Amino acid sequence: MFCGVNVTSEIQIKIRNFDPIERDVVDSVVRRAWAELIDLMPQGDQLAARLGALTEHADQSEVIVAELNGQIVGTVGYVGAHQPKPDFFQADWPMVRMLSVAPGHRGLGLGKKLLEECIARARRDDAPVLALHTTAVMKAAQRLYFELGFQQIKELPLLFGVPCGLYTKAL
Repeated sequence: MFCGVNVTSEIQIKIRNFDPIERDVVDSVVRRAWAELIDLMPQGDQLAARLGALTEHADQSEVIVAELNGQIVGTVGYVGAHQPKPDFFQADWPMVRMLSVAPGHRGLGLGKKLLEECIARARRDDAPVLALHTTAVMKAAQRLYFELGFQQIKELPLLFGVPCGLYTKAL
């Protein structure tokens, strides 16, 4: 399913649904995007072991990819209401999972477009809010979340050894 195209200068960005045959490519993007965070987390080895979770749970979510000039360089999961998710999310909240943009392709607005697609899908589903969880080590992601209207509603237990917060955006 095609979700949108934005053409700026010589850069073509396409946001679309993941195809299961792209699993290895998407997993590679996630691993590269999160690699720098592993060293910042006391339990980063546990995070490293879970970096295939986005595509592993594709049957319980909508995996969205960002293509730049035909190459997949970003991805995110949109987990709808009443789908399996951590207990600190309300069952009727959709959530954002593992927003990832490959190094070397950051700063082009890909993360923002992926997050905006999640927001659009939550609105499509008539959700009251869209939720996510994040840590302070994810500085660029947190700036993006605040820019798009997410607010921290509570602190959560440590995630891979670092403080974590639950964020929502009212829709």
